Amino acid sequence: MIFRILTIEKKLMTPSKVLCLILIYTAIFSNLAIADQNNNANNYTITIIDAKHHLANVTAEFNGIMTKSFSVKLPVWRTGRYEILNLSKNIRNFSVYDANDNALTWQKDDKNTWRIFLKNPGKIKVKYQIYANMLRERVSHIDSTHAFLDASGVFVYSESQRDKALTVKLNVPNTWRSFSGLETIAEHTYKAENYDVLVDSPIETGINHYDSIQVEKQLYEIVIWGDGNFDMQKLKNDIQKYHYEAKLIWKTFPFSRYVYMFHAGHNLRGATEHLNSTIIQTDRFGFAPEKKYNRITSIMAHEFVHTWNVKSYRPAGITPYDYSKENYSDLFWMAEGITSYYDLLLPYRIESFTTETFLTELAKTINSYQNKPGREVMSLSETSFDTWMKNNKNRSHNTTVSIYQKGSLVSWLFDKRIRELTNNKKNMDDLQYHLYEKYANSDTGYRSFQVLNTLEELTGDSFKDFWKDYVDGTKPIDFIELLNFYGLQFEDDKQEPMASFNVKYSEEKGLAKLDLVDNGGAAWLAGLTHNDVLLAIDGYQVTYKDIKDRVSKLKIGQNYSVHYFSQGILKETQVTPTQAAPEKLKIVANKKATRAQKEAFKSWTRHDLKSLFDD
Repeated sequence: MIFRILTIEKKLMTPSKVLCLILIYTAIFSNLAIADQNNNANNYTITIIDAKHHLANVTAEFNGIMTKSFSVKLPVWRTGRYEILNLSKNIRNFSVYDANDNALTWQKDDKNTWRIFLKNPGKIKVKYQIYANMLRERVSHIDSTHAFLDASGVFVYSESQRDKALTVKLNVPNTWRSFSGLETIAEHTYKAENYDVLVDSPIETGINHYDSIQVEKQLYEIVIWGDGNFDMQKLKNDIQKYHYEAKLIWKTFPFSRYVYMFHAGHNLRGATEHLNSTIIQTDRFGFAPEKKYNRITSIMAHEFVHTWNVKSYRPAGITPYDYSKENYSDLFWMAEGITSYYDLLLPYRIESFTTETFLTELAKTINSYQNKPGREVMSLSETSFDTWMKNNKNRSHNTTVSIYQKGSLVSWLFDKRIRELTNNKKNMDDLQYHLYEKYANSDTGYRSFQVLNTLEELTGDSFKDFWKDYVDGTKPIDFIELLNFYGLQFEDDKQEPMASFNVKYSEEKGLAKLDLVDNGGAAWLAGLTHNDVLLAIDGYQVTYKDIKDRVSKLKIGQNYSVHYFSQGILKETQVTPTQAAPEKLKIVANKKATRAQKEAFKSWTRHDLKSLFDD
């Protein structure tokens, strides 16, 4: 068409005018092509209608439908939280219209699927009301100050059009500011390559605090909803240091822009990783003093590591995501445990943690794990596969392990084994880099045998027996040997032995309720169980305030009469206390550490072991 116009007008135009005309028409038709592409995209609009009661209206436009029936779904879980949440419970007033706003019939096929019947092919508009009041679950929350929107709990999708480009428009107050890892195309308006990108890119819009820092080619943004005792400069300092630490491990970055979103509110906690962003929740006064900030910087490390470990490469079974049911894998411990390993190690490497903090937190993790009977019952691979099944905490305490806690300790054990076999030339960082290189954005993810193959490539040695013992089995971890490799050791416990019923207590109306009862412990063997309430020992009343002190002073191995309520019935039993496990462990440097131990510690932490001698 351009050339037809030029042919007509060429006698009237100079060469320079012809060139200008070509450029003008090229721009016009390029814009038309972009507009046509946008018209073909699926479009979402969310309008807040009653912020105080957490309500908004959603319109989802689906284009290019060529079938007589068309199904839309809402996920039943959200990425980063391996739990069925049944999110469609928050949808009401569901309706559907064609391109001419004629109502279409529909039916609900199951809890999260709506089947729509079309009279003619083309475009449909799905409209519904969403109740957004799942703040602590980090799914969605709307009030008069903000809206947090994770697409999994807000925007329906079609499996047949899951790969289609889309836009999201927010109708929110003019004074609000909107942020997301998504690409901004206009104020309060975003686009995504497909639904998977949208569902992994939450939106925070509202009244917020904002700052940013450019580190090399990456832009890091900080958005904080709520007021609190945060220090933006301190956050930026750690973000910059984490950037360079991550570069040492993975060499490259899977993003050009990363958004740290914070919710600072009353007793909030928890965090979730996303594609190029994270949402971190904390008490509004949780940024200081240093002891509280340590938790923040550790979480920042955890979620940032997830940008590679999970969002770039992840185990088979959870790639691609199936949003309608559980996604099973026996390698969840690698997704979460390795990340938890780094959320302790990286803050120390960048000197956000002091040496004392690092060793104290490491000792806490070991002690907590050692006092969990479930470590002798369930393997990491089994726990990984069953992570979707939630049990009561007493049962979990006695029969399972944590993919986070044990996963982090086994990751540390793997790190040590790699270093041991390669004379400290290779380590866990190298394993992560190779997984990134091999499986980034893989459609199938990685499997156990592929991890084993990578480990053998790195070390020249087979890890099959090692894997069998510590991943598929329940072989105890030798922490003394593990610490010794790095020139560390447990400090001798000089405290007098104390008695224990091998339980943890909670308070119920001033009385001591049994919250956790160790399998095979003193209380367990006496027939006491979870939720029993202790009343007296040898006829003398006990309360929640004095129970730990009273029990600690009993004689180990001697029988005591204990009165208690079980299901509201007064009962009596005989309990024989055992020696209590240490309430806390302390890790210190071995002043006789060898050169090899010192080198291992330096390679592991980036710090000199000798600096610990004076601590």
